[in-house]
Amino acid sequence: MEGVNRIRPVRGRTRRKLLTENFYGTLLACVPLIGAFFFMLIPLVFSLILSFCSMKGFNPENIQFLGIAHLFDNFIYIFTDPLFWKSVGNTFYAALSLPISMVVALILSVLMNSDFKGRTLLRTIYFLPYVCSVVALTSMWRLVLDTNYGLLNELLGTEINWLSNEKTYMPVMILMGAWTSLGFNVILFSAALTGVPKAYYEAATIDGAGWFKQFRYITLPLISPTTFYLLVIGLINAIQDFTRFQAIGFGDTGPNNAGLTMVYYLYQQGFTNNYTYGMGFAAATSWIVAFLILGLTIANFKLSKKWVHYD
Repeated sequence: MEGVNRIRPVRGRTRRKLLTENFYGTLLACVPLIGAFFFMLIPLVFSLILSFCSMKGFNPENIQFLGIAHLFDNFIYIFTDPLFWKSVGNTFYAALSLPISMVVALILSVLMNSDFKGRTLLRTIYFLPYVCSVVALTSMWRLVLDTNYGLLNELLGTEINWLSNEKTYMPVMILMGAWTSLGFNVILFSAALTGVPKAYYEAATIDGAGWFKQFRYITLPLISPTTFYLLVIGLINAIQDFTRFQAIGFGDTGPNNAGLTMVYYLYQQGFTNNYTYGMGFAAATSWIVAFLILGLTIANFKLSKKWVHYD
């Protein structure tokens, strides 16, 4: 057909060059896939197999298959262990730091959304704890909570041993968790608030809507995707919470196991000699934690249809 430009077939040197570029492009794209295969997929499959075995210590020669009749013995033991259910309760109790952090972060973000001098510096100060080492922050909080010379007791004029009392142990850990994640939430909420068109507020003001109605019917719906993201990521991190609980007591789980979380329970199963099957129990616990995270994430996505607005 005249007037229509036809694509000439790629021949000779141009074709070889194209094949070479495709080859090297595919090769470079495979690099992360190779890493994922060796460092994610293989350990994942191995942990699944190990969850149906017994293994004392770290010698692969000690791996013994439990047998068909006792295939789920590791899981049965875990689900009948009162210490496991205590770790589940502690994990969700500690997760209360998530809504506290999100609410405080939203309030601070709304206050800092106005243009004033030093706003960027203030956001940076809030964000610093998030990028610092968890162990370093936990060591700092251990000093703050010290009975004899801790800053918290100095401010309150008390001599409470915060980390040796079962009633006060988890509340201060919740406070620590909320403070640590506050900066990350502030940054994301601030970014979401700057994306809300000011024309909506101007139109609402003309219609006579006060600040509360503007916040309720404009701000909250338009930042709901960010709220949903922080909720999902924060809940996943909360269920995997371990480092600060392990570091705050130098390996001690606190008074009456008040600081025993699910991942801490997993750690004890695999790296102590108090249990019969050792690493098999740890692998089984890891899969329980994984399925719990998966279930909660799916539930969050299902429920998000009722309150998250993407328009």
